[in-house]
Amino acid sequence: MQPASVSSEATTAEDAVLRLTMAIGRRFRTRHDGDTVDPSQASILYALKSHGAMRLGDLADAMRLDASTVSRHVQQLGDKGLLDRDPDPEDGRARIIAISTSGITALKRTFDQRRAFIVDAMADWSDADRDRLRGDLVRLTEDLGEI
Repeated sequence: MQPASVSSEATTAEDAVLRLTMAIGRRFRTRHDGDTVDPSQASILYALKSHGAMRLGDLADAMRLDASTVSRHVQQLGDKGLLDRDPDPEDGRARIIAISTSGITALKRTFDQRRAFIVDAMADWSDADRDRLRGDLVRLTEDLGEI
């Protein structure tokens, strides 16, 4: 079986999604003045805000990442005061990790900064086009298994 070619053309819906993912990924990873959250760590804050407090291993599983990677980011976020780490009432050796009030504020700022370039890009889109895109992206995100 021949591997699919990598094309800069969006000849299929799948190619268009890949191109979008690459373009948004580049823009989301770009550092902004005043960033308090490294873009690679924002997903950890988002997962905790969305799903609530959990153990490190559960967070790593939910994010489909290696526990050592998540542990490093959790340590850095905790050092910045963006996470709370409390003893697990069921196992005092383990910690329950939760997003702190400062973490919620930092996540909102990070998302607001990154949302701004999408708002600019879609400034001339009709409400119907925006609604259609929203519906399609929500469906695709659900099919991909959103964290």
